Amino acid sequence: MLYPDYRQQRVAAPVFITGIPRSGTTYLHRLLAAGGTFTTVRTWEALLAPAICQRRLLRALARLDRRLGAPLHRALHAATARASGDFASVHAVGLQDAEEDYLCLLPAAGCFLLLMAFPFDRELEQLGNLGELPPRRRRALLAFYHRIIQRHCYSHPGQRFLSKNAAFASWPPYLAERYADASFLLCVRRPSTALASQLSALEPARRLFGTDPGGDHTTARFRRLFAAFLDELARFAAARPDCVKILEQGDLRAAPAEVSRAIAAWLAIPPPPLPPAETAGAHRYAAAAFGLQPDAVDEELGAPYAALLASEARLAVAA
Repeated sequence: MLYPDYRQQRVAAPVFITGIPRSGTTYLHRLLAAGGTFTTVRTWEALLAPAICQRRLLRALARLDRRLGAPLHRALHAATARASGDFASVHAVGLQDAEEDYLCLLPAAGCFLLLMAFPFDRELEQLGNLGELPPRRRRALLAFYHRIIQRHCYSHPGQRFLSKNAAFASWPPYLAERYADASFLLCVRRPSTALASQLSALEPARRLFGTDPGGDHTTARFRRLFAAFLDELARFAAARPDCVKILEQGDLRAAPAEVSRAIAAWLAIPPPPLPPAETAGAHRYAAAAFGLQPDAVDEELGAPYAALLASEARLAVAA
């Protein structure tokens, strides 16, 4: 209402990072976001200020807070640390961190995280495979997301938009239709390892909501979803190799500098600075804890994963 001209905001050459969850999407997102070329949604924007007027108000309050010694900033930082709890060992959470903008879809009931609170809601599960949504609902959700991006770009003029959503594995065909000059970075990882890591990461939320005490329903659902994610990614990469690069997590771990340079060359941007070397995290998990047999999972999900690794769109990393 206050800034109607944001609807005319052009979104030029956006970059979308997706893939299967727990495959390096967060690291890649924060790596590119640190380079200064892109603008991306921060945690505080997604959770506290999705509207343009809210962002301007909070920025003004932040300036005042800094002049007073930043007591509000310290209080919010402490509250965020307490709220994130065990999840911080899986995914670092900070108000200024680059974050997934699908959190902005909460008002439209389009955030995949809601599935943990309402695990038997059919429409929420369909968010994992956008093609299964009724066409009218899909169009409305895509239009809502476009407005999110427009508002963000309006608030950060002159910068290229960067998005990361590991739950958007089925979205690239629809995003490519809307943004003809978009680029897509698809992250993948050995299916059994990624699935076990994801189930472990979801345990705090599952315990919090208590909707699947034994975890069997969650394990079965995410096994289905991972199969659908990999199928969707493989189909999109085969159909649109011109706008896709596929990144295997092992390459990112083994040669982060080379990966950074290769991505920068492909996107025609300066190479972003590498973050400090990662130390071993506290996140530990075992496939057996979720009733998974790694060989069986890899055999079941192996065909699309192998197709992605063999794709001409796979990022070539030169040492």
